[in-house]
Amino acid sequence: MKLLATAASALALAMSSAHAAPVVSLSPSNSSQLIGGTFSLDVKISGLGSEIVSVFDLNIYFNPAQLKAVSYSLGSGLGGAWTDLGLDPAAPGSPTNYLDLFAYSNLVVPGDPGTDDLLAAAQDDDSFVMMTLNFEAVGAGVSQVWFGTGPNERDLVGRSDAFLSGVQFQSACVAVNSPTGGNNDCRQVPEPSSYALLGLSLFAAFVPAAVKRRKSLAA
Repeated sequence: MKLLATAASALALAMSSAHAAPVVSLSPSNSSQLIGGTFSLDVKISGLGSEIVSVFDLNIYFNPAQLKAVSYSLGSGLGGAWTDLGLDPAAPGSPTNYLDLFAYSNLVVPGDPGTDDLLAAAQDDDSFVMMTLNFEAVGAGVSQVWFGTGPNERDLVGRSDAFLSGVQFQSACVAVNSPTGGNNDCRQVPEPSSYALLGLSLFAAFVPAAVKRRKSLAA
């Protein structure tokens, strides 16, 4: 009975921690498009609490047989001026199967935690749209849209130049059909909602590369 109670307490704690973790999602999570049409997906973050987002380095993948990335824009909820160093998907040589997105706040000075409050005052509280991604539907089929899982593919930096921990990432699904008809639709297969255990080992193996990348660019 004691073992059962301990297990229940541990499960409750884990569920509480998971519930409190920030969530980065794509909205809408499911959509249906026609070939030749254009549409947008919002990259949203929620559950920040008193935290901030001062740097992000994200790769967002999709199937180029169905989707073509056209452009993206930063959300006003990020607050203040930002330096956007992401790859323009329309530029020659840009990847055709993912968006490489990297930007940092000009209000925050690396190594100066006092500037975090400047961004906190300008940034929307708790939840906001970080970016809007614009696509063209180019081929019939179903494409998942998901966040990469490699180094520097899902990095979010908050206060004190520290990575936000325990962040959950949620993918989206886009079904594309011909204007003359088709029955493609989304059968969403959710990616794991949390990579917390993997994240612990990755944080031990990789230093805050996003912050280093910013510092090297600013030097």
